[in-house]
Amino acid sequence: MFEIGDVVVYPVHGVARIIGIRTEKIGNSDQLCYILETEIKTANEKPVIKLPIDKVESNRVRKIVDEQEASEVIDILKRRGMKTDSQTWNRRHREYQDKMRTGSIFQAAEVYRDLSLLKENKDLSHGERRLFDQAYNLLIKELSIAKKTDETEIERTLNNIFEKSSHFTAEEKNNF
Repeated sequence: MFEIGDVVVYPVHGVARIIGIRTEKIGNSDQLCYILETEIKTANEKPVIKLPIDKVESNRVRKIVDEQEASEVIDILKRRGMKTDSQTWNRRHREYQDKMRTGSIFQAAEVYRDLSLLKENKDLSHGERRLFDQAYNLLIKELSIAKKTDETEIERTLNNIFEKSSHFTAEEKNNF
């Protein structure tokens, strides 16, 4: 399904690069695994994950979106008029967790958008803040790869979307 060098999204761990395919001893059996290096550094090291190939689908590991899909993500972020404050924070949090678990960048965009709009009017709960950061990091990493640009440019785009709400200059509309 994937090859060495492919960049994928592993919903639990975010963006990762396949650095190897080899047989690993897991439990009492040998399993063919993808060896993934995550893009998130911890203590100046990138964690390595061994993912059995037969678990890829059940873990919802997927390829990075293409450039057209990246533009669709930006369109989701620009949509306004969503009712984000009609539920209690714990119900909202559970709904956002479910969306993040899907591994879909489109769902992550909805979570980021809704929480961005919500935090304009109130403080986010600790759990919502964590989901906000998780969605933000996924969007930055994945969109920068899909758009073949650096992360700073994507950060600037996201900041423009939420600082200026839905008022865009012609130049900003053309950037995506």
